Amino acid sequence: MRKFGASPANEKNSPNRPARDSPLDSSRTPRTSGRTLGTLAYPGWYARVPMSSGLPGRAGGGTVQDQDASLARTADITQRILAGLEDVLARRPFGEIAVADIVASAGMSKRAFYEVYPHKAACLMDHADRFHRSWVEELEARVLDAPDRLAGAEVAVRAFLTETHERPFLARAHLVDLYNLGPEAIALRRQVKGRYATMLQRLSAADDGTEKVALDGETALRIIGAIDDVLIALAFDDVDDAEFERRAQSTVALVRAVFVGLWVEQAWGPIDLNRLASGTAPDAS
Repeated sequence: MRKFGASPANEKNSPNRPARDSPLDSSRTPRTSGRTLGTLAYPGWYARVPMSSGLPGRAGGGTVQDQDASLARTADITQRILAGLEDVLARRPFGEIAVADIVASAGMSKRAFYEVYPHKAACLMDHADRFHRSWVEELEARVLDAPDRLAGAEVAVRAFLTETHERPFLARAHLVDLYNLGPEAIALRRQVKGRYATMLQRLSAADDGTEKVALDGETALRIIGAIDDVLIALAFDDVDDAEFERRAQSTVALVRAVFVGLWVEQAWGPIDLNRLASGTAPDAS
């Protein structure tokens, strides 16, 4: 399904995962359970760290080559830490994870972690920001490949639900735990929802050979909010395949109904339910 790497089976139902390599082996590459984060150019928290720490942060000090090397080193450290966090989130909820767990999975020291992030909350925020920037791009590409916007809406909804079902602890961290990390994290959570809402607006306006749907930003956010509720329940519930499919179908039906309803009203005006019940076609005059 994904192009960034394979997901684990179902984290909730995988108690016998194979043993990891020694977490203290700094030569190993951290095992990730999802898309790669290192290719995204986002400064993150480390951009605020003073240059004296050996990391980029303020102008001055060293040659251009030195600064380039420092940037490269920081990017590598950051990638490994974020991969370490994602690896641990494959098995445990964020509230049970300590910095020691993250650096053990990453094969790094606590000192390296604190050179980049002031605390684990900042690490989760950076992970969520990068993850969803990447996920929106991947998802939109697949959505726009669908035959039409209704099919694209189903692609998007099923991708949302599948991602959450396969990685519930990661989903909980991004969907719920961020709200407990203060105003900046709450603002980030809203930004993430806004990115998905913007994606829905682009989908509604895509040229797919059918009539375009004028989807305003507020309505798009409400659709994302409704999907969020489904995702949160899915992240916490023990759901079998049949129940997952039932929830997927009902959520797809909801989004399709919104798109179809908007299209009908934009084409023919407000819907008269009594007239429809009588079998009379909408008045196109």
